[in-house]
Amino acid sequence: MISEQYLSEIDTATMARILVVEDERIIALNLKENLEALGYGVVGIAASGNKAVTQAGELHPDLVLMDIWLQGDMDGIWTAQQIWNKWQIPVIYLTGHSDKITLKRAKVTAPFGYILKPVNEQQLSVAIEIALQRYKRDQFLSAVLWGIDDGVIVVDQDCRIQCMNQVAELLTEWQFADAKNRELKDVFQIIDVQTQQPVNNSVTLAFKEDRLVDRTDDHVLITKTGQQIVIADSAAPIWDNQGDLAGVVLVFQDIRDRKQAEAALRQQLAQEQQLNQFQQQFIHTVSHEYRTPLSIIQASTFLIETDSSSVRSENKRVNCQRIKQAVKYMVGLLEDVLTFGQAEAGQLLLDPMPLDVNLFCQQLIDEYQLIASDQAKITWSSCGKSQTAYLDQKILQLIVRNLLTNALKYSPENSSVYLTLTCEDDRLTVEVKDNGIGIPPEDQPCIFEPFRRASNTGTVRGSGMGLAIVKKAVDLHGGTLSVESVLGIGTRFTVVLPFPE
Repeated sequence: MISEQYLSEIDTATMARILVVEDERIIALNLKENLEALGYGVVGIAASGNKAVTQAGELHPDLVLMDIWLQGDMDGIWTAQQIWNKWQIPVIYLTGHSDKITLKRAKVTAPFGYILKPVNEQQLSVAIEIALQRYKRDQFLSAVLWGIDDGVIVVDQDCRIQCMNQVAELLTEWQFADAKNRELKDVFQIIDVQTQQPVNNSVTLAFKEDRLVDRTDDHVLITKTGQQIVIADSAAPIWDNQGDLAGVVLVFQDIRDRKQAEAALRQQLAQEQQLNQFQQQFIHTVSHEYRTPLSIIQASTFLIETDSSSVRSENKRVNCQRIKQAVKYMVGLLEDVLTFGQAEAGQLLLDPMPLDVNLFCQQLIDEYQLIASDQAKITWSSCGKSQTAYLDQKILQLIVRNLLTNALKYSPENSSVYLTLTCEDDRLTVEVKDNGIGIPPEDQPCIFEPFRRASNTGTVRGSGMGLAIVKKAVDLHGGTLSVESVLGIGTRFTVVLPFPE
C-alpha cells in the first residue's frame, strides 16, 4: 500500500508525482511537457514494461500513465497489473486503439482511467484528477475495510470478487491478488455443520432475493488448504445510482471461540443444575432417612425414662441397643454423603500400600458376621498368583463394605453372600455375589448415580449412596465396575483394580 506520506501528497494537483510509461520517445517527452505545464511532477519515463515495474518500485509515484502497446515481452496491461499487485499504484491507460478486445483486457485490470491518443491537456488534466480522487476514496474505503475485525468480501453483479480485506484473506487463506475476479464460490466454500454437505452462501441468497440476508444458522468455511472454520455470515446488496443491483458485500466472522465459550457455559449450567438437583435430593433423602432413626431414639428414650416394671434393666438394655443402632445408621449416612462429596470435589486421594489380601478379608468378614448374624451368611475366598495387593486400604474398604452391605440388605435370611478376591501381579479382582431380589434391567444403567435406587427395593431402608461411592472409588483407582443381575435370582458385582505402576 502507498504510505500516508504519499496519500497526503496528492491533496493538490501541483504535488502529484507521475511516472510516464511510453516507448515512443517523442510522445513521452510531449506528455512530460504537458504534465509539468499542468503543475504535475514527472518522476521518470520508462520505455518498457520491465523498466516501468522497476521504476515504480524505486520511485513510488502517485500515478502511472501507461501506454497499452509496449515493445518487449510485457505489454502495458500486464505491466499495470504487476505494478498494482505489488504497490497498489493507480494506472491510467494511454492508447491509440479502442477496439473491443483491448478494452475488455484493460477492464479486467480495473484501471483508474483510459485516454485515447493524441492527448490534449484538458483531457489529460480531467483524467488525472478523477483518477487521483477515486484512488484517494478507494484508499479510504480500503482502510475502513482493513480496520474491520470481520472478514469482508465484495463481489460484482457476476459474483466475481472485487475486494477482500485482511481478515477475509486470513480466514479463507486466499490473497486478494489471487482471488480478484474469481467467482466467489471458488474462494468462499461453505458446508452445513451437521450434514457436511455444500450449501448456498448468503451472497447467492442476497442476489436471488435482492435483500439483506443474515444467516442465523452456523456453517463451516473450507479454507484454501482444506481447514474447516465455523462461521456466521451475512450479505447485503449494493445498488448503483440507477437503482440496479451492482454487487453484494459479504461479511463473515470466525465464531469458533464463541462456540467454545457457549459450550463451556452450557456445561457449567448443566453442572450447576446437577448440583442443585443433588442438593435437593440430599435434603430429601437425609430428612427422610433421619426421620425413622430419630423416631426410634425419641421413643426409646421415652421408654427408658418412664419404664417402672420389674424387668426395667432388660428393657433399658434393649432400648439402649436400639438407640445405638439408630445413631450408627445416621452416622453412616452422613459418612456416605461426606465421602461422596469428597470424591466429587477431588479430595478423595489415593495412598497405595502393600496389603495382605487374606488378612484384609478375614478382618472385614469377622466384623460383618457380627452385624449380620441374623441375616445372610458371608462366604469368602482369596485366590490368584499373589496374596499382596498394592492398593489404598481405606478406598478398598469403601468398595467392599458397600458391596457387602447391599448384598446383605437385599438377600433373604439364611441365604449366602459370596465374596471373592483374586490377586494377580498387576491387579485385584473383587467379586460380590448374592441370591437376593435382583435389579430390574431398566434400573441397572443408573444404579451408580447418587440417591438412585432400584424400583423393587420396597420398604428396605437405604440412601442410594452406596453404589455411587463404589463407582467413585473404582474410578479413583482407574478400575472397572460391572454388574450382572436377574430378578429373583441374584446379583453379581465385579470390580477390577489395577495396581499403580
